[in-house]
Amino acid sequence: MEHTDIKVEGKKKTILVVDDMKPMRDILRFSLKKEGYDVVLASDGKTALKYAIDENPLDLIVLDIMMPKMDGYEVLRQLRESNAAKQIPVIFLTAKGQKKDVLKGMELGAIDYVIKPYIFADLRKKIEKLIGEKKD
Repeated sequence: MEHTDIKVEGKKKTILVVDDMKPMRDILRFSLKKEGYDVVLASDGKTALKYAIDENPLDLIVLDIMMPKMDGYEVLRQLRESNAAKQIPVIFLTAKGQKKDVLKGMELGAIDYVIKPYIFADLRKKIEKLIGEKKD
């Protein structure tokens, strides 16, 4: 788990990025940090779930689906059952782009679903809409 301290307009906005691929985590950390967010990284679903439940508050989780130990669907299912973390918005960011995958993610309670490869500007707009003010 890696943590960097960033402040947005005096308020800490924290995003948990969960992906088993280190290059993807690094790119997202760099891009989100540049936008002024505090970023926490997890490389598997089990670690992410434990962090989200034990280390609240998080403002958002960006979650991959295909990961070792626990996939993103199961992470989201357990988050929604947890009193401590059920309110945290989740955006799936995944290569699983079939209609049935998207429907499953949304039915489990994801706020949005972004298919890889993605355009960061589009993801950023979704994040801003959910948790942050647009930067001037």
